Amino acid sequence: MNINNISKISISIVILAMINGCGGIKPQVPAHAVAKKQKTGASVKVDDNLSKKPEYVLTVKAPVNMGNNKQAQMTVKAPVIASKGNKRSPEKQDKVNVAAMNKVAKPKTTQNKTKKKDDPYSNFIRVKTVYELATDANPAMFLPHDEFETADEYKSRVSEQVKLMKEIVQMTSQKMDIKKAQRIQVAKEKELKTTSVIENIMAESSSPVEFTPTDIGRYNPENETFPVILRDTQYQISVPREEARTFKANFKSVKIKGVKQLKPKYDVAIKAYKAHIRSRPNGSIVGIASQGDMFEHVQDEDEWYKINYKGQFGFTHMNNADLKLVDIDDAYEYHDMVAIHPTTGSMFAMISVDKLVKAPLNLASRKLYESGKPDGPDQ
Repeated sequence: MNINNISKISISIVILAMINGCGGIKPQVPAHAVAKKQKTGASVKVDDNLSKKPEYVLTVKAPVNMGNNKQAQMTVKAPVIASKGNKRSPEKQDKVNVAAMNKVAKPKTTQNKTKKKDDPYSNFIRVKTVYELATDANPAMFLPHDEFETADEYKSRVSEQVKLMKEIVQMTSQKMDIKKAQRIQVAKEKELKTTSVIENIMAESSSPVEFTPTDIGRYNPENETFPVILRDTQYQISVPREEARTFKANFKSVKIKGVKQLKPKYDVAIKAYKAHIRSRPNGSIVGIASQGDMFEHVQDEDEWYKINYKGQFGFTHMNNADLKLVDIDDAYEYHDMVAIHPTTGSMFAMISVDKLVKAPLNLASRKLYESGKPDGPDQ
C-alpha cells in the first residue's frame, strides 16, 4: 500500500469523524424533564429549536431609486450569528451591517443631478423669442439653405425673415399698447363709478338744517362783517352797516339756515414727476414723492394741501397733485349757510373761517401758484 493511498484513507477517516461529530450532538433536555421521566416513565418531547444556535435577524428598509423620479423601499433581512471568537455584541454587529447596506442602497449624487435636469416642472415661465414666433408663423421661410436654392434666393429669404420679425415686434408692441389703454380705461371707469356712488350717497344724505348762533363778536365796519360762533365753529357774516346795529341788537332771534351733508374723504394723488413734501407751507423739505403716490388729505391751507405723510403732517403744493374722492367720513359738513335778519328778513352769506382765502404766505409762493410750476426737484 503506497503512501498516497494511506493519505487518502486518513483524510476520509477524518472527514467521516467530523460529520459524525456534527450530527451526533444530542438535543439538550432540561433536568426537571429527566427527573420526571425516571419517576413516571413518561416520554418527554424536546423542542428542536433548542438545539439550534442563537440567531439574530436584522430587518432594514432602504430607499431604492426606481427611475423617473420615483423611489420605493426595499426590505432586507440580514442574519447575524454570534461566533465563539467574536466578543462583539449583536447590536454592534447590526450597526456594521446597516452601514454596509445603506452604502449599497444609497443612490449616487450624479443620478440625482441628472434627474433634476429632466424634471419637466419649473418655477419660471418661458417666453418665446421673436425668432420662435416668426418660425411658428411661417416655418418654410426659416428652413436651412437648400442645395437647389441659389445664393440670391437664400439672401432674399433671409431678408424676408428679418422683415417678418420686425412686423411681429411691431404687432406685439401695438397689442401691449392696446392692453395698457384698456387697463387705464377700466381703471378710469371704476374710479368714475366709485365717485358716482359716493356722490349719490352724499346727495341722499343732504337735508335742510336751522340753527341759532351761539355768540357774536365785534362788528368790523371796514369789512362790514360780524364774527359769530356756530356749533364750535367760527364764521364771518357779511352785514351792511345800515342793518348791522339792528342785527346785533336782535342777535338772539337770528336764524341760520343751510344744508347738512356727509363729509367726503379725499386722497392727494401726486401728478408731478417729483414733488417736494415740506414741514409747512414753504418750509423745509422732509421728503420727495413720486408720480402716482397717494396720501390722505387733511385740509387745504392757501395753495397747499396738508397731507398725512409717513405718520406726520406734511404739505405739498397744489401744482403737484390732484384731489381724488375716495370715501365718506362719519361726520357732517354744512353748505350754503345764510343768516336771516330777524326784523328785515334780509339774508346774509356766512363763510367759515377755515374756508376763507388766506393772504399769500410770501411772494415766492404766490408766483409759484400763478405760474403753475410744480414744487419739486428739476427733472
